[in-house]
Amino acid sequence: MPETTIKSLHAFLRLLENPAELKRKLPSTYNPRTVREGLLELSRLVGLDAAKLKEPQSLAAMIGQQRFATVLGEPTVNEVVSKVFDSTRVLVTILLDPTHFERAAASHVSTGLGHAPAAAVARKEGEQVLDSIKPLIAQNVSLTAKVFRAVFEHLLCFAYAPGLLQPGSLLAAELAGKREHGRSFLSCILYILGGELDRPNLLPFMVEQGLFSLQTFELMLQNRDYCEAYYGFRKRERAFIEALDEEEARLHARLDNFTSQFGGKPYKADLFDVQNPDKIKVDAYAAALDLMEALTLTPLSSCIHTAVVASSLNCVKTVDSIAAQFERFARGAAPKDQVNREITDQLLAFAAQFAPQG
Repeated sequence: MPETTIKSLHAFLRLLENPAELKRKLPSTYNPRTVREGLLELSRLVGLDAAKLKEPQSLAAMIGQQRFATVLGEPTVNEVVSKVFDSTRVLVTILLDPTHFERAAASHVSTGLGHAPAAAVARKEGEQVLDSIKPLIAQNVSLTAKVFRAVFEHLLCFAYAPGLLQPGSLLAAELAGKREHGRSFLSCILYILGGELDRPNLLPFMVEQGLFSLQTFELMLQNRDYCEAYYGFRKRERAFIEALDEEEARLHARLDNFTSQFGGKPYKADLFDVQNPDKIKVDAYAAALDLMEALTLTPLSSCIHTAVVASSLNCVKTVDSIAAQFERFARGAAPKDQVNREITDQLLAFAAQFAPQG
């Protein structure tokens, strides 16, 4: 059995950057699952009680509490979330059990030519390669949710591209083999699980492998639909906001909780630049926090840590800037594509400014 190290984990995760091998492991016939069915299948793979994963707090950790509602104890989601959830389930299943989806016999016939699978290449070179990530997250709700959420957030930001979510299509299959997706999945999952294995040596290893760099951040952040994936869900989460002091107190608590995990201090000033913020402004700020929280599941979490250690105000300014962009989109002051590009540029500048120096 291979030793569980950052290197052996990385060797296995290189599957995500091997288009031919990944497509062979995808289901040959796609049978969509509901969220409830998907949670049941996932719970079996990681050795957890399905009821535990279905709990609102667990599902919120997996997809975000703003992306589902609960009706008579059962989670319900819109069509986009349902399809993205199922694609995430398929990819995570492959990482937990690479042989889970049986392909037709003909697809296994080797021509004797072409590239060998990533794991086979690694073993030929004498590397240790994990068989799956299952030993790392089995019976662990928190780590299961983090890995699932990292994949889900990435897929959701691309789900709104025209033609990708056709009936009966698997989003994961449509995106498999494209460099920006494979590298993003690899770097995020390695960052999450590698931190559990050997945090002091994780970033040096990722830098050495080209997984923590401005080029990687560009692949991870560009061409994403932040407006739909973040602001759109806050807009549709509820019809009315509550009393303004309650709304601001809730957002203040979220912001302080976010910065405190990186050692930041509470922010005591007002969050809004107007006396009576409307629902658009409140939703925009909540969506900006949602995006920053999602980024903690990526290598950019190290940049956030550096920024907050320097001053919690760095994080507050970033949230304010992103919220202002969402508000421009919501009020029709700027087209969606422009706002998405502005947010991308803001995040890339943030990564460049606050990348760990040593």
